[in-house]
Amino acid sequence: MKPLHATVPRMASPSDSLKIVFVGNVGSGKTTAIASVSEVPVSGTEAKATENDALHRKATTTVGIEYGVLHVHNTKVHLYGTPGQRRFDFMAAIACQGAIGMVVMIDNAHQQPLAEMDYFLRRHGDYLKNHPAIIAITHYDDNDTQTYLIEYHRYLKEQGIPCPVMRLDARDKNQVRLVVEKLYGEIAKRRAMAC
Repeated sequence: MKPLHATVPRMASPSDSLKIVFVGNVGSGKTTAIASVSEVPVSGTEAKATENDALHRKATTTVGIEYGVLHVHNTKVHLYGTPGQRRFDFMAAIACQGAIGMVVMIDNAHQQPLAEMDYFLRRHGDYLKNHPAIIAITHYDDNDTQTYLIEYHRYLKEQGIPCPVMRLDARDKNQVRLVVEKLYGEIAKRRAMAC
């Protein structure tokens, strides 16, 4: 298998930079994913969880926008994480300004993970019409869910949404980097087609 950098068109220049946004439900691992790959200390805002969905998953949750940085093929990638609690949905709209790609993280341990994915895809539908995205499924092996990757693929196909689906352990730096590189590749392809 060829390394990713050998098959992906290069960005415009080594000093190029881009912004991607991580969205997804509470407990899907957005904070963990950004922290695992960021080359700078992550800036963010954690607070005591208040919504029932958040309380069942963890004691604290993101209430602002998180920020980290990762370099991919000489490109500085700005990583922005958004809150998963519904009452902070407006933060994702702010974070998406100027973003060129999105990682939609879904906790497979959720009672209805496909409904959660549907919520985020609809919530960001206008953005996703013009920007590439990756669906990253977390907590895939550490729960009793009966939702399999093929079901995510099938749902996306039925909805006409051309997003790749990947399993992700948000604690694993290499897996997170692979997701970011996959999204980088999608962004680079679109830029090449636009030229």
